[in-house]
Amino acid sequence: MRRFFVTSDKIVDTQVFIDGDEARHIATVLRSQPGDVVIVFNGSEYEHEVRLISVTSSMVTGQVLSSRLTTAEPPVAITLVQGLAKGEKMDYIIQKSVELGVNRIIPVQTERSVVKLDRERALGKVKRWNRMALEACKQCGRTQPPMVEEVSGLDAILQRVSGMPGVFFYEQCKTNKLGSLINEHRQAMLDQGVVVFIGPEGGFSPSEARTAEKKGVLMAGLGPRTLRTETAGLAALTILMWELGDLGGVR
Repeated sequence: MRRFFVTSDKIVDTQVFIDGDEARHIATVLRSQPGDVVIVFNGSEYEHEVRLISVTSSMVTGQVLSSRLTTAEPPVAITLVQGLAKGEKMDYIIQKSVELGVNRIIPVQTERSVVKLDRERALGKVKRWNRMALEACKQCGRTQPPMVEEVSGLDAILQRVSGMPGVFFYEQCKTNKLGSLINEHRQAMLDQGVVVFIGPEGGFSPSEARTAEKKGVLMAGLGPRTLRTETAGLAALTILMWELGDLGGVR
């Protein structure tokens, strides 16, 4: 059944109002008709089965038939700080990390980032990435769309996430095992969330790693092989989700 996102103010009692791009998609792409039934979610833990009452390209209205609590959201809030990657790699990372259950994504401009964005281009990219995150959320059955935040420098991000458990993946740090770090900090990660730092194609620089370590971020590796940036973050997210009670792990 097709899934659509609305803001919380668009569900009033048992009435649902769908406008903007979602209404255009329902009316002009899917050519839905009154009487059709869809799923609507609004960022809460619930999703709603809705029968369409009226359909136009500017506004779709519907009646809530039933509501149910979903279990698609993970038990831990993971923030992915992702080094800007070239071409379609960022698109892939956004889509797959949302499917894996990431809570928010912060693109980071680093010393070795090949991609350089001015403010206008960065804003356009972030807007597009947020649309992609929402589409991935709709596809995989989640009800709380992750936010892709503005592109920032590493120092600014370290300041913003200060106090949260963080794991900084650095290719020169092959001996600090992620599993051991999770076991040691498991409860703090579950209670406060965890921030995952992944570098761009060239990885983080030694000075960036030292800066993060001085801020109390844990250093870790992902085994003996060097992983591409679009692989490393997804591997780290998968391990963390499993170990902290998602993806079939023990809750």
